[in-house]
Amino acid sequence: MFDNNDSSKNLFIALFLFMGFMLGYQYLFEGKKSEEESHSVETVSNQQQQNIVPVPFQKQVISVDEAISRPSRLNLENDKLKASIDRQGCVIDSIILKQYKQNVKEKSHNVDIFCPKNTDNEYYYMISYIDQTSSEGIDEEAVWDRLGPDNNNGGDDSSSDNNGRIVLRTQTKNGIVIERTIIIDNGYLFNINDKLINISQKKITLTNSSDIFRKNPTISNYAVVHEGLVGINHLSNDNVDEIKYKKINGKTDIGESKWFGYTDIYWLVCHVNTATNVISYSKENGDENYKISLYSRTPISIEANSAINIDYKMFAGPKDMTILKNYNKDLSISKFEMAIDFGWFFILTKPLLYLLDQMSKWFTNMGIVILLLTLMFKLLTYPLTKKSMYSVARMKQIQPKVANIQKIYANDKQRMNMEIMSLYKKEKISPMSGCLPMLLQAPVFFCLYKVFFISIEMRHAPLFGWIRDLSSADPLYITNFFGIIDWIPPKFLQIGVWPLIMGITMLLQQKISSSNGKNNTAQKTPETKLQENMMYILPIMFTYVCASFPVGVVVYWTISNLFGIFQQQYINRSLGKKV
Repeated sequence: MFDNNDSSKNLFIALFLFMGFMLGYQYLFEGKKSEEESHSVETVSNQQQQNIVPVPFQKQVISVDEAISRPSRLNLENDKLKASIDRQGCVIDSIILKQYKQNVKEKSHNVDIFCPKNTDNEYYYMISYIDQTSSEGIDEEAVWDRLGPDNNNGGDDSSSDNNGRIVLRTQTKNGIVIERTIIIDNGYLFNINDKLINISQKKITLTNSSDIFRKNPTISNYAVVHEGLVGINHLSNDNVDEIKYKKINGKTDIGESKWFGYTDIYWLVCHVNTATNVISYSKENGDENYKISLYSRTPISIEANSAINIDYKMFAGPKDMTILKNYNKDLSISKFEMAIDFGWFFILTKPLLYLLDQMSKWFTNMGIVILLLTLMFKLLTYPLTKKSMYSVARMKQIQPKVANIQKIYANDKQRMNMEIMSLYKKEKISPMSGCLPMLLQAPVFFCLYKVFFISIEMRHAPLFGWIRDLSSADPLYITNFFGIIDWIPPKFLQIGVWPLIMGITMLLQQKISSSNGKNNTAQKTPETKLQENMMYILPIMFTYVCASFPVGVVVYWTISNLFGIFQQQYINRSLGKKV
């Protein structure tokens, strides 16, 4: 059949390529169970499943509420976040992001990207020292006192310091006093200064380690975004390494790397190495216990009755393009924005995400941003689209001539194909040009899908009406009559309103495309009938495939179809004047 009709062959080539792309994405990227599960890594309980902690002694597992309500806690906050510090060990194990909610529900709590120590799913930051002179440790068993004019002797430890600064103190039996100053900048960077004072009469040597522990991290397993460890590998030419949890075994040293940490879809927690410290990562005890450590390459020596200062930095916040680029600029944290997983097509994805980030600041509704992005892509691709649509229209106009050639040379396929190609050349038609728009949209769709999925700006961004999160699938299903029936349909029946609208606009666009030309009354060939049948099947298939995509992508596709309809009508009128 296809040998007799190049346009039909091209249709199926484009169809199989594009559907393979779409179905592959559905298989690889759509593991969502529901909107709440799609953002499960952001909830308190789920953040508690994203943690790690190899500890040197046996300890009792407690609940999150019990851990947070301990009287030994201190709070430290700025306009962006609120951190909770356990004075036992001076452990930072709760960082609540004030500008981000766990979900779109009205009474949703803010995201806590950490989880308290000693819970089932620990995720916390701690600095420790070992006195090599006496083997005495300053670790999670050490008790720290708060210093300051308002709280010199402990006092109300639960009070918050809204200035983003707190000072604590501890002392070893061997004569080391540590005064720790923790300062949060006006964003998401923790600056920690340890003043180590030797009050003994002998030289003391210490080893140090600042560690981010994480136990049983919950990951979404979307192939479209990396979740695991990410950062600069100093031992591999300062390239950005992305390491999945399942690939970690034992301890790996990555040298004097500038930054390294844990990444989720939207959040990043990492060491920032502004000195010549060494970073390593490890998995311990054969369990899902992970640790990323930053430590001095050589032991720290402190002479009697003297002091030294050691600085540490930790970033804990959203993977926002502007925020990361500003830290890159201000602190020379090279490639910091690459913590965002731009993927294979980063040449397109990175500028697209940057554009989305900028436009989200100009417009309050992301629907407007999607509309403008669609218009921009349509204008950029219009010359090629116009040529393609014109070619398809001309192919339909000469279909009677093609059918006549097929009839004359029915028994000589080689001669038939030569005559058809001669006809195409005479009419100045390129059969393959009809496939170009569909093939061109594939990488654009790939990048948009990824950007809408990983963009912190798109997360929980509303459109209007029932769409309150453009990064999730349409939650209003036609299979339960748009929520009238109190029933959540199974995954394969979760067809939302926007995917349905997208399918309708796609069908309308194809009908308009098929109605162009002046020879629609000509006798239809079997190939023509097959193409018309596919015109009805394709929108149904795409509606189903796109039902689980982020609704922002579906809205983009719908708007793109509407622009395509206007373009097709304009080209049809232009074609009518030329022929």
